[in-house]
Amino acid sequence: MNWMDSDNRYGMVSRIIHWLMAALLILMLFSEAWMEALGDHAGEPGMAWHQSIGITLLVLLVGRLAWRALNRGKVTPPERWRTAARLGHLALYGVMLAIPLTGALTALGEGHGIELFGWGIVAPGPEIEWMEEAGEETHEVMANLLWVILAGHVLAALAHQHLLGDNTLRKMA
Repeated sequence: MNWMDSDNRYGMVSRIIHWLMAALLILMLFSEAWMEALGDHAGEPGMAWHQSIGITLLVLLVGRLAWRALNRGKVTPPERWRTAARLGHLALYGVMLAIPLTGALTALGEGHGIELFGWGIVAPGPEIEWMEEAGEETHEVMANLLWVILAGHVLAALAHQHLLGDNTLRKMA
C-alpha cells in the first residue's frame, strides 16, 4: 500500500480524502433538499448535523490542500488538458471553501452559535441582519454552483476514462 501519489496512481491518503469528501459533499447537498422539504420539522438537530458535516468538510479541505502541497501531485493530466484541470480544481476548492465560510456567516448573522457535533466552537450572539442575508444568499448560490462544478468534475473523469482511455478512475479507486 502506497501512501504517496505515484506517476500512475493516487496514494492511499489522497484517495481516502477524495472519496470521504465526495460522500460528505453529496450528503450535504442532499441534506439541503431534505431540510427544505421538512421545513421546521428538521429544526435544530438537522441544522446542527448540517453544520457539523460542513465543518468536517472544511477541515478535510484544509487537510487535502496541505497534503497536496506535501505530496506535490505526481499524477498529471496531459499537457493539452492541464490548464482545464487546474481551473476546474481551483473552482472546486474555492467553492468548497466559500460554502462553509458563508454558512458560518449565516449562522452568526442569525445569532446562532457554531457547533461541531454538539461541541460549541462559537457562542451565540446578537442577530446581525445584513450578515445573515448576505451569508444565506451567497451560501445558496455557492451550493448550487457546487452541483454544476461536481457534475463537470464527474463528466471530466468519465471522459478521461472512457474517451481518452487514460484510466483516470482506476488511478483514484
